[in-house]
Amino acid sequence: MSSAFLASATLAGVASHLFFFKHGERHLYPFRYLQSFLLACITITVAQRYHAELPVSTAVTNTTKYASLYLFGLYGSLVVYRLFFNPLNKISGPYWSRLSKFDFVSRAAPRLNSQQVLLDLHQQYGHFLRIGPNDVSITHPDGVDAVLGNKSKCNKAPWYDLDYPLMSMHTSRDRAIHDRRRRIWSPAFSDRALRGYEQRIRGYNDLLIKKLDESNGQPLDMAQWFNWYSFDVMGELGFGASFDMLSSGETHWAIKILNAGMDPIGLCLPPWLLRVLIAIPGLSGDWWKFNDFAASQLDKRISVQGKNENPDVTHFLLEPYLKNDQMTQKAQLPLLQADTKLIIVAGSDTTAATIVHLFYHIAAEPGLLGRLREEIDSLVPLGKGIEHQQIQDATVLIGAINETLRLHPPVPSGGFRKTPVEGVEIGGVYIPGNTVVQIPYGPMGRDPSIWPSPEAFVPERYSTRPDLMPYPGAFAPFSIGPYGCIGKNLAYLEIRMLAAQIVRLFDVRLADGETGEELLSGSKDHFTVGLGALGMCFERRK
Repeated sequence: MSSAFLASATLAGVASHLFFFKHGERHLYPFRYLQSFLLACITITVAQRYHAELPVSTAVTNTTKYASLYLFGLYGSLVVYRLFFNPLNKISGPYWSRLSKFDFVSRAAPRLNSQQVLLDLHQQYGHFLRIGPNDVSITHPDGVDAVLGNKSKCNKAPWYDLDYPLMSMHTSRDRAIHDRRRRIWSPAFSDRALRGYEQRIRGYNDLLIKKLDESNGQPLDMAQWFNWYSFDVMGELGFGASFDMLSSGETHWAIKILNAGMDPIGLCLPPWLLRVLIAIPGLSGDWWKFNDFAASQLDKRISVQGKNENPDVTHFLLEPYLKNDQMTQKAQLPLLQADTKLIIVAGSDTTAATIVHLFYHIAAEPGLLGRLREEIDSLVPLGKGIEHQQIQDATVLIGAINETLRLHPPVPSGGFRKTPVEGVEIGGVYIPGNTVVQIPYGPMGRDPSIWPSPEAFVPERYSTRPDLMPYPGAFAPFSIGPYGCIGKNLAYLEIRMLAAQIVRLFDVRLADGETGEELLSGSKDHFTVGLGALGMCFERRK
């Protein structure tokens, strides 16, 4: 084995990094790189055995040396670049985040609490935080518009390819595809559609209120009950049939596996590794079972299209789909299946998290229940049913919901974007092109340089106390811009209606010994929030 061959193997590794892996995105097909590497090793071994007529043991030994030197060159070049030459090194953060995202993973994965880890690190390092070789977290108030706004040139990051080639409106990284899908979704959230949904939601509000009455003031885990409520409502609005969790008092099997399947996202792993885990049989069974369940819900819904008097969300998605020929339908079916999964997840987890945190504060903040009740009674006479139109401008209620969203955003660590090739400047700091950036709503909402008295629950920030909200643009719990949450108005309608009805009818308090610790500190951050328990008592208002 000549030294020239050994040097060539090392240089090949360095060249692979500098001219291939260092450029572009390489996360979609991690197994292909492994297969290519193994195929190259086999080819080199066979060539030595049959062309150089070397013994098999010698050929294998030589190949092992070549492969080792290739990997040494590849990873040596990567380490040197990341530690000393990466332009992101000027952004502060834990030193080893320069080398690997696993520095952040090791901090957040044990408790699935990435938003708390981000909060702690931002308090230490400031508005711009390096959390990986190509990853920056930003809490500067200018970052919201620069990264997420209508004029932003940032696009969705590789994180959204987790399910690829399955692709919903939410996970579409191609702006043109996303915009086409969003136009199809838009009628489902028009004012007319929302008025129809209001009547359907009312039945589930009445059912939950019945369950609260039946508790006779005994403690209930309201994280569980509000979760059941939100999934039942979304089942009704999405597919015309609930999951029957409120009536049965049990979690539907599909929602159980959804919750289990969401946990890997909370590990904060690099996208390529998440795709590896999802592809390994046995490790990702729950993930694919839920995908299959969502597809089955779509099949059922297609069979009854047009038979419901009040259209649901899927009705609006199916209308243009069913007008196409069979070939076009076949091409669009994967998009529709992915959107079905989106309906279940995005409209349920997020709403439940907001409602349970809202009621925690209603019970914990002195006088808040009384102020809300006084406002609602002034808008709707006692004994009359509450219509959403009557309370949609209720300033105390809206302020309480918004303050809940600030302190406990339903997507606490935010989404992920990739900066344009030319980079972007935020607050006087230049972020290089093709950098993955995120705006973590949770840490931003507790930043004292953005929110005066950030830990105080003050609904008036959004009405009579603008001095407590000096950066209005920093409040974006539903995101903003072209990728902003399309279901924002539906979420507000659902939360306002339920909160107003319960506040009017019940005295609300925390259960004896309940501090909220399990909810506030024990909830999981797995993109949306996996809620910890919260014991509460409800007694009819006297």
